[in-house]
Amino acid sequence: MPSTDHATVTSSDHQSAAETPPADGVVSPAIRITGILFAAWCLGFAAVNAWQLATGRLTDERFAGYTAALVVASILVLCLKLVGAGMALASLRTVHHRGVRWLLGAALWAATSTLALYSAGNLVFTLGTVTGLLEPTAAWEAAGGVTVRAVGYVLFFLAGAAMSAVLTVSYHRRHRLRWTAVVAGFIGPPVLLGGLLVVIPALLGTIGS
Repeated sequence: MPSTDHATVTSSDHQSAAETPPADGVVSPAIRITGILFAAWCLGFAAVNAWQLATGRLTDERFAGYTAALVVASILVLCLKLVGAGMALASLRTVHHRGVRWLLGAALWAATSTLALYSAGNLVFTLGTVTGLLEPTAAWEAAGGVTVRAVGYVLFFLAGAAMSAVLTVSYHRRHRLRWTAVVAGFIGPPVLLGGLLVVIPALLGTIGS
């Protein structure tokens, strides 16, 4: 009988270790504000896609032959932005299960590295074009080069990347996640950006041809 009690206690201890969050999992007011702002950033960004879908902006004659693919891509991006907002708010709550903590941490690292990679690409492209190291694209020339709108676009993504990074690092430290969550998170951006910037354009070209 004592051995049975010992086994029960041991099993209970293991379950508690798996489901109890770390003692230092308290969210500071600054991090809470950052999380709320980042969620608002994601929702505001998602509103652009919602507006495009609602107003039929993607179905006008400029995009003839690409309508179906553009609508699907816009819906996909809209969903990703909504998921990002949910992740930001979820990171502010106490997560009890170890597996869920890891998955959320990896997803946060993926979001942060995706935004950082995209922001870095924008900066390199902008600085390279302005300094003459890169040839301006047709879209760049059509947009008028460096405009207030273009600068605002770059700054908008930099702000999102910064908030995401602060939120992710805080979550990682509070929950004492392992390096595997970071590695898993950093694998996501090449796949995501490759799909959005390479695969989808290729599909658009196929559909439009």
